[in-house]
Amino acid sequence: MTSITASWTKVRQEEGFVSVFPLPSLPELQAFYAQQYYQQSASASYQQAYSDLELDYKRMQARLMLHAIDQSGERAGTLLDVGCGEGFLLAEAARQNLDVSGIDFSAHAIERFHPELRKTIEIGDAFALLDNMMESGRRFDACVLQNVLEHVIDPRGLLDRLRQLLTPSGRLLITLPNDYSRVQQVAMDTGAIETEYWFSPPQHLHYFTIAAAAALAASRGLAVLDTFADFPIEAYLFHPGSNYVRQRCAGPDAHKARMIMSLICAESGMDAYLTLSRAYAGCGVGRAFTMILGAKEASR
Repeated sequence: MTSITASWTKVRQEEGFVSVFPLPSLPELQAFYAQQYYQQSASASYQQAYSDLELDYKRMQARLMLHAIDQSGERAGTLLDVGCGEGFLLAEAARQNLDVSGIDFSAHAIERFHPELRKTIEIGDAFALLDNMMESGRRFDACVLQNVLEHVIDPRGLLDRLRQLLTPSGRLLITLPNDYSRVQQVAMDTGAIETEYWFSPPQHLHYFTIAAAAALAASRGLAVLDTFADFPIEAYLFHPGSNYVRQRCAGPDAHKARMIMSLICAESGMDAYLTLSRAYAGCGVGRAFTMILGAKEASR
């Protein structure tokens, strides 16, 4: 098997999102993730331990996601988390008495942080596992896809499968990095940054703005029911003392400030915090954004 090339160009898809070209083959991508992510005790994706602040932030974000799903329709009874990782959302959903299932490429992260949930997840290729679920007639009130769509070779095919796994009134939650955004454009134009720091193949194969993600969803027969975004950490790029792209050592402090501010805002309750997060998305800011989608025919 040949190694993944380091020579990348970009292609803008008809829905507006940017993709890497050439895309790696499935064996190449699987080998990359097996080596880079899951054969190490700690990685860029998963850590061996978190501070109390980080744990509070992760758990609060999980509550926000489930609150947003509930606000978008009937309360979910069954939930599938594709790319469930360390299992923080699954754990919160189980605490709220949802019937939970998960899919991931590796069990390493969930066994580290939520070993009690290991029996609820299936390990392997997401596309193959989803195909098996469809063939067996399984359906879910809610499906979750947090920071996954940008990594897969075929984002359209993944959305198509999840749409078919939803119950008639089911909802799909997707979270994506907010890439090629207006904030990033201004940061480049003003010289705050000199490179597209977010462009990081082969980890990320596709790059979405909020508008491009909505267009992709529409092309797959999905309607946007809600959109919200996280704290706009890229504001720190416009101050020389906190520019974490030019000064990598500033990154941890910027992330700490994001977590503290987000937790303070969440003290006002999930309704208020969700309203604030919707405003971030409405202005096109936030380092990541989340959409809740439903089948077009069900949303009418």
